[in-house]
Amino acid sequence: MTQVESTLDPLMEVLAALSLPNAIATFEHVGDGAKGVVIFGCGQLGTFALDGATQAGLKVLAFADNNQTNWGRRIAGVEVMSPQEAVDRYNDEAFFVVAVYNGTAPRQQLAELNCKRVVPYPLFFWRFSHHMPFEDRLELPNRVIEDRNAIRTGYAFLSDARSRTEFAAQIQWRCSLDYDCLPKADPPAEMYYAPDLVFLNEREVLADCGAFDGDSIRMFLETTNGRFRHIYAIEPDAKNLAALKKYLASLPGNAAQRVSVLPFGLSDRDEVVSFDASGTVGSRVVAGTGSDSIQCRRLDDILDGPQPTLIKMDIEGAEPRAILGAAATIRASRPILAICVYHKCEHLWTLPVLIKNALPEYEIFLRRYAEECWETVYYAIPPERLRSKKSHERIPGSQS
Repeated sequence: MTQVESTLDPLMEVLAALSLPNAIATFEHVGDGAKGVVIFGCGQLGTFALDGATQAGLKVLAFADNNQTNWGRRIAGVEVMSPQEAVDRYNDEAFFVVAVYNGTAPRQQLAELNCKRVVPYPLFFWRFSHHMPFEDRLELPNRVIEDRNAIRTGYAFLSDARSRTEFAAQIQWRCSLDYDCLPKADPPAEMYYAPDLVFLNEREVLADCGAFDGDSIRMFLETTNGRFRHIYAIEPDAKNLAALKKYLASLPGNAAQRVSVLPFGLSDRDEVVSFDASGTVGSRVVAGTGSDSIQCRRLDDILDGPQPTLIKMDIEGAEPRAILGAAATIRASRPILAICVYHKCEHLWTLPVLIKNALPEYEIFLRRYAEECWETVYYAIPPERLRSKKSHERIPGSQS
C-alpha cells in the first residue's frame, strides 16, 4: 500500500462529505444571531474583512486592535479601539472576527475578556465568500478536494514524512478548520532558509523574487554571516523599491555593489500587467484595473551576472508562471528553490508538479512558519545541496 492510499485517500473520503451548508451552519452556530461585527486587527486581513462585511451589508461597529497608537483612528469611518473597550461596548450585539494572521493569541484574549462570539477569519470567509472575491488564498471546503487526482500527484512528490504530514494537515484544516490537526509552525526567522534542509555558503547567489523592503535579504545575510557572492533583488512596487534601496545603502563595505535591483514582476512571458501597488508585502498582480501597471519579465532573461544558487519566490500568487519563466535557469544552474505556496489553495498540490517538471532530480519539502495556512514554503533541493540526509526521514518509494 502506498503512502497516498494509506494516509491521504481515507482523509479525503471523510472530507468529501463536508459542504458549504455545513460551513454556513458552523458560522451561524458561532455567530449566534449577532446583528453587527467587530473586526479584531486593522492590517491586511482586517481590511479584507471590512470589505467583505461591507459588501455583505453587515454593520461594522468597530475595529479592535492591541496597538495603542491605532486607538481613536478611523478606518473607512470605523473607529479603532482597545479590545477591552470593544467587548465592553459591543459584546451583546456583535460577533468578533479575528482578522490576524496568527490568531490563536487574539482569540484567547477575547475569550479571557468574556467575549461571547469569536469567529476566526477563515470561518468568516466561508460564510461570506461570495462577497469576498478578492480573497483567493482560501477556498470553500466542498471545493478544496474537487480534483483528488491532482492532490494525490502533488502529495506523492514530497520527500519526507514531515512534509506529508503537513500537506495532509493543510488539506484537513482547509476543509474543516480543525486547528488541532495542524503541526506546530517553525520559527518565522527560519523562513526561506530552513536550517534542517539548507546549508548556505559564502558563494551563494540569491535571486530574491519579491524582495519587498529587503526583509528576506536581511534574513539571508544573517544566515550567511553577511557573506555572499551576489544578490538579485527583484521588486516591482515603487514604494517598496524606495525602502529596499534605502536598506541596501545601509549595508557595510561593498555589499551593496554586489546587489542588482531589478524593478520587474515575474512571469513566463514579457508583458505589462495591472498591479495593486500597495507599498506592502501584499502588492500583487490583479485582474482588471489595479492602482498601477508593471512590466513582467522572465527570470531567464533578466539575470545578467552570475547564475543563482538559490531562488526565493514570495510573489503573491504569481509563482507558477514565474517558475515556468525560470525553467532554463533552473535546468542549467540547479539552484535551491524556496517557493511560497499559500497564495492560492491549489498551489499546495500544483507547485510540486511544476517544480519536478523543471528539474526531476529535485527533492521537495514543505515547511510552515505561521498559523493556519500562512507563510508556507516549498523547498526544492538538488541532491548535491541537501544539508544532511540524516536531518529528515526520506520516504521509501516516493516519486523522484
